Amino acid sequence: MPLIKNEIPIMEYDTEKKAILMPGHSWDYHFAEKAVLLFMEPEIDEYVAAHGCEVVGSFECVTKKFFVYETELENQRICFVQVPLGGAGAVQIMEQMIAGGARKLIAAGCCGALEEGTEGDFFLPVAALRQEGTSYHYLPPSREVELSREAVDAIERVLIRQKLPYRKCKTWTTDGFYRETKEMVLYRKSEGYSVVEMECASMAACAKMREVLFGQLLFTADSLANVEKHDCRNWGNSHFGIAMELALLAALEL
Repeated sequence: MPLIKNEIPIMEYDTEKKAILMPGHSWDYHFAEKAVLLFMEPEIDEYVAAHGCEVVGSFECVTKKFFVYETELENQRICFVQVPLGGAGAVQIMEQMIAGGARKLIAAGCCGALEEGTEGDFFLPVAALRQEGTSYHYLPPSREVELSREAVDAIERVLIRQKLPYRKCKTWTTDGFYRETKEMVLYRKSEGYSVVEMECASMAACAKMREVLFGQLLFTADSLANVEKHDCRNWGNSHFGIAMELALLAALEL
């Protein structure tokens, strides 16, 4: 299969799945098939302390070491790990988890609201707009990438069982945290995007190329619904713990 060239570098794509440097090149971890990727830290530490979770791996990046933990729920092994902000960093950890044996992955984290609502509203993305860079290294150029239907359904079953209100949506994934301009937000809202975040499209694209299942649970932190004034609210800080619990339950469903 050929290397697809383009005058615009981000539009170029190599169909070859094997790279010179592959994930898992310097270790021999064997993770559980089900994995949870979490955009949070104190809640992970609290869960580990409360449940005595075992460290089963670690990935050392330039700025930090990310520990992989394993827990057992309903006689099933599930591993979980913190992932960093931004598609590139999140996918680097995701790739390492897949290389170690994870095949069914659920992510959980916060997002910005583009619709009116309250802090902590749950959203379940079925597709993500690819206005970031990482996804273009994993899939040919396209406007959106869909998330795994099986993973979306698993998260939905948990939300229904927990009697938690939620909305299925399309999410806007962007690298430009400080480039969510008034006109761009209005444009995305007019296209039908309900929330904005920085990783979903990247991780969904990685999952498709690596042929694994991936779904993501989002909850609203700040709000851009009123384009005249940003509302940081409490950045969703009181909702990270419940999101982690829901993600672990969703992984059980896969």
